[in-house]
Amino acid sequence: MAVKISKILFATDFSESANHALSYAVDLMKKYNAKLLILHVIEPIITPVDFAWGTYNYPDIEKQVREFAEEKMKTLVVESLPDGCQCETEIILGKPWREVVTYSRENSIDLIVLASHGQSGISHAIFGSTAEKIIRKSSCPVFTIKHPEAEYERP
Repeated sequence: MAVKISKILFATDFSESANHALSYAVDLMKKYNAKLLILHVIEPIITPVDFAWGTYNYPDIEKQVREFAEEKMKTLVVESLPDGCQCETEIILGKPWREVVTYSRENSIDLIVLASHGQSGISHAIFGSTAEKIIRKSSCPVFTIKHPEAEYERP
């Protein structure tokens, strides 16, 4: 049975590890003549609440974060993707692992490509791993790429 991959989702946080993983997504896109969808998820900004003084509102912060993400996405597409490739980009607000899984289901994604940051120890025990949650919840295969300079830390 031949593997049919027509849509590849590349989830990025614009880190060095994610940029490294993008080369794998581009290679797979070329090999399978697939469409590449690039997704960045902005986590909601939680503002402090002081019951004595009321709620603080930082409307400019979310706007600035979105503008920064849009600029990073444009740069990523221009500098890292071959001319004429089938590509779409999307920036959404939410919890990264949940949004990646939901987006992949809603868009009939055949393969998710993302970086594994190699989080370990107490931070992994408390927060878990975004990549791990995507792998567990995804309805399609997930290809995680470890940056070659990432070091394994014994838990």
